[in-house]
Amino acid sequence: GLVLTNWIKFIFYVGIPTLTFVGLLFSGSQDFHSITLVTTFWSASCLFACFSVSVIFLQVSSCLYLVEELYEREGMTTMERLKLTILNAEESCLSGKVHRNYIYDSNIYDLKRLDSTSMTARSTRRLQEGGNDKAMYLYSTHGQWYIKFTQFLPRGLFTTLELPMRCWTQAEIDFNIPFYTKTSWSLESVFCRIKNESHIALVSGPSALTTQQSFSSMVCYFFGVVFYILLVTGLMVFAQVSATVIAAVVCLFVAYWLWQGRKEYRMIKHANTILRRLQSDGNDNADGSDDNEDDYDSALFQKWETFMVTKPTPAFAWFSFIVKNIIIAMIPLSYFCYSRNLVGAMTYLVLFLLCFEKHYFDIGPIVEALGSFGTLGMEPGTSLAHSGLLGASTRREFQKKSRLYHITRMNNNASRRIWSKLLNFFAVLFGVVAMAAISSGPGQEEGVAPYVTFPSNSTFFYDVPQEEVSPMCNVNFGNNNGSNATSSLTSPVKYLADYNFLTIISYFKIDSIQPLLDTWFGEGEAFLDEDVIPTFREAHPDLPSAASFQLVHFSDNSAVVCIRGSKSYFDFLVDARLWYAASLFQLVQSAVPFGFAFDALIDFCVNRLSELEASSVKKVSYYVETTAFVNYLRKSGKYTTVSITGHSLGGGLALITGAQTQTLAIAISAPSAVMGRSAVTPEISLEDIKQRSYSVIPQRDII
Repeated sequence: GLVLTNWIKFIFYVGIPTLTFVGLLFSGSQDFHSITLVTTFWSASCLFACFSVSVIFLQVSSCLYLVEELYEREGMTTMERLKLTILNAEESCLSGKVHRNYIYDSNIYDLKRLDSTSMTARSTRRLQEGGNDKAMYLYSTHGQWYIKFTQFLPRGLFTTLELPMRCWTQAEIDFNIPFYTKTSWSLESVFCRIKNESHIALVSGPSALTTQQSFSSMVCYFFGVVFYILLVTGLMVFAQVSATVIAAVVCLFVAYWLWQGRKEYRMIKHANTILRRLQSDGNDNADGSDDNEDDYDSALFQKWETFMVTKPTPAFAWFSFIVKNIIIAMIPLSYFCYSRNLVGAMTYLVLFLLCFEKHYFDIGPIVEALGSFGTLGMEPGTSLAHSGLLGASTRREFQKKSRLYHITRMNNNASRRIWSKLLNFFAVLFGVVAMAAISSGPGQEEGVAPYVTFPSNSTFFYDVPQEEVSPMCNVNFGNNNGSNATSSLTSPVKYLADYNFLTIISYFKIDSIQPLLDTWFGEGEAFLDEDVIPTFREAHPDLPSAASFQLVHFSDNSAVVCIRGSKSYFDFLVDARLWYAASLFQLVQSAVPFGFAFDALIDFCVNRLSELEASSVKKVSYYVETTAFVNYLRKSGKYTTVSITGHSLGGGLALITGAQTQTLAIAISAPSAVMGRSAVTPEISLEDIKQRSYSVIPQRDII
């Protein structure tokens, strides 16, 4: 019961972490903080897993029970129920549905069952012809294009229903529709309301909205439009997008919102028409009767109704089911098995089964067809004389329907839809980048023409007294041999600006690099070694050769490896593979108050995610080649000192390679190598990163 449930939550959320913390204090452990965090994580995860299993069981069992009632078949086997449940979910997903938005008066229509199908045949015909009833207006529809597309397809794929089938929503079944009254109205609720859900506004009576509130709601809508446009424009300006692209995007947004504003204007116009009629009827009643109608509230309904117009044939629905599962399940699992990543294969299989259950055993398609929770929880032989939850006749019926109601609320809430759209957007974006990377391949790309220009004279250097120069501008980190400088006193590389320049030249064409080196360092000071890298790759044919880097040696016999940053689609895939886990948890850490206190837990999560990667995938990482190249240079003994530098992806690779080879690395605008250090092979320690690397983070840098 309730007491047992609360005890279980208390034990897992409070009891186990507290006992772990106290036990570590008594044992004198110095790592009590991180161990307690990890224990809390596992304890909460176990409780959540048990809760998820119970929810899945309740949802699947409810689907198998109600599908028999939906198809009006008795004595169905479990296999038949499974097939019909999957078939119904696939048909609901593929069917052509039209969404109609109405404005009408509550004095004419039933408050409990808000349905335009209760109108007279004459009113229905007028609405279908584009007209309006006395108290009802159809002002927008959605979904017509997809319906026409399904009707255009060859026969045998879709069928057009003789009468459109009404699809009920959760809000309609339980009458959970937000009211706007004089006391409940707020600009926040108007601005954040879900545009495609029903709403009720009281327009007459003691609780009616005032004129100022109605006008403020309209102004708030247009303010929101301006806010969205300015937000998108500001983000593009911050990202330094070209003015032409910004202008084009703004024009598209303005055109879209003008189209939306036209529909809002029509809604306000129709609402004012109904409101004037209500006021006219109220004046007539006041003159002709003794009843005071002002004591009663009248409401305007913004009502969304969904109708299924076209439906896929069972054969096409099963064909779609098989194709989707081959693409989503079989192909990725085959890849994991082929790469011998059994941990990744098992993890993906579990995630796929959870998504399969969520999609095909969703109670929503069954409930939207039934219009209620059916006879769930009722005694055998009794008939359904009510709908929703309020009419439950027994405690058992209320419990079962209440649990199912809360599950559907979790599945269909607004925040889940927003996050789903956001995740789908990034999934599509990643898919596009992945396809482009696969089509282009990891081959070496030719550099671009140099875009660096220098003054015609040599007096452009920042010449100030040495005592006024910031110590961070001088390169004095200690070299590979433990001395106090990275190179000799006569080395041309003395400042961070020199390393910044070296990161830039790695993007340029090879034949244009040497003139730039002569201009920056002076003739005879810096040289581009074009033969060392090909010789290295010939000596190590088993290593991947996707990384792009250059080698520059100087007059003091020192050398700098310059690693190029992200330039191709394949580079962006490498970025995502190396730093996706660290970036995700770093974003969460920055958003959570006192996020620094969860460093141990974040490291633990990143380590577990890195274990999902197959060894064959790790071998194609860029840092494998750069690390081998730096070791090759140091073993050759040709150079007195070797250092590494890079920008963006190149900077991250420089940090990893420097830590793995115990070599100085200077990175410009690089992703963090601290959180993702366990995802590389061999693993690098925090001390290696601190002692051998220096990362320059420009202001407003999101990397």
